[in-house]
Amino acid sequence: MNRLLTHRKVMKAKKPRFLRQEGTGTTSLAKVWRYPKGIHSKLRKKLRGKIKQPSIGYSSPQAVRGLHASGLKPILVFTKNQILNIKQVEGIILSAKVGKRNKIELLELIKEKKIPLLNIKNAESYLSKLEAEKKEKKKKQIEKEKKTEIKEVKKEEKPQETPEEKEKREKEEKRLVLEGKK
Repeated sequence: MNRLLTHRKVMKAKKPRFLRQEGTGTTSLAKVWRYPKGIHSKLRKKLRGKIKQPSIGYSSPQAVRGLHASGLKPILVFTKNQILNIKQVEGIILSAKVGKRNKIELLELIKEKKIPLLNIKNAESYLSKLEAEKKEKKKKQIEKEKKTEIKEVKKEEKPQETPEEKEKREKEEKRLVLEGKK
């Protein structure tokens, strides 16, 4: 198995990048492989000196096809139940769509079960980073609540003006505006 994985790595390093016909010179064409369909196409006829076409010889050995570089079969995980059903020859890829709270729970379960995690190199440091972010968010939320409490206290401390004072203040403002226009 190890020999096949290293062989696959060597083969993939030698594999050319397959471009579509006229894909190098024309900017309007995408640089993805499309089979040449023209009846006079030299590329379709596989003449010498033309760019390489995908063929069965470029594929990886069947025993390691679709496996991770570590030799494990990658399984995309979203929930705890999926982790409990993991076999010995499978590795976990934790989905990016899982939220932080669930990700913390899943990482702790993975760490407890000692299951290989394929898309996170150091699960412990990542877990501590997530928990630190969680604490920071909670701290900011507490500060925000304190600020709103202070604003409410200041509003309560402000003396309410009586209707007569309000009327007097509005008359004074009107008078100043009229004097400014004259």
